[in-house]
Amino acid sequence: MKSASGIIKKIVILLMLLCIVGVGLYIYTNQEAQSAIKDAKWIYDNRDPQLYEGEEWLDGEIVKVLDGNWVYVKIPEGFVYGLRIRGLEAPTLAVLLGDDTLRMGKESQAFLEELALRKKIRFQAIDMNDSRYGHGYIEFQGKSIVLPMVKAGMAKLKRTEITHFSDEALWELLQIEREAVKSGVGIWDPSLILDWTMGDFSSDSTTPGL
Repeated sequence: MKSASGIIKKIVILLMLLCIVGVGLYIYTNQEAQSAIKDAKWIYDNRDPQLYEGEEWLDGEIVKVLDGNWVYVKIPEGFVYGLRIRGLEAPTLAVLLGDDTLRMGKESQAFLEELALRKKIRFQAIDMNDSRYGHGYIEFQGKSIVLPMVKAGMAKLKRTEITHFSDEALWELLQIEREAVKSGVGIWDPSLILDWTMGDFSSDSTTPGL
């Protein structure tokens, strides 16, 4: 009886070890699984939920899209803010950086216009100057506007600017970007040559009029 019990115990232990080894091999050989683990570790290491906690959210409407990075937002009181959307990086139109960059910059701009131009949003203005130009977070239909842009391959995440998002929002964004990269959609088309120099519409000399 003891002998049979001992054999069963050894078999169970062996099966557990085989499962552990199998999972380890799967993770080691599966790039997507490795990426997911790295993303989970990044969230754990970088989350800063209290950052910008005291910053006010304002209601507004996107009245002009300069490119996939920059928009003009008008609030009910009539003031207009020029905002670089924090949390994403899209091909810019501020400078000409090659055919692929310009083409994808136009596609990103057109996508954002179709998505949110003349639509109601709410935003958090960060680091604004006296002329009401700066950076900000924009929510559209209850979620960060970064999400649909990244999902469509019209922009990539700027991770240093989303560390205060909730765990759920972070995980969703990272997962969506992994899927966009895997599918080669938009900016992730491997045949493209993109220059990621950021355009800056905040100076008077480069800011188009409304």
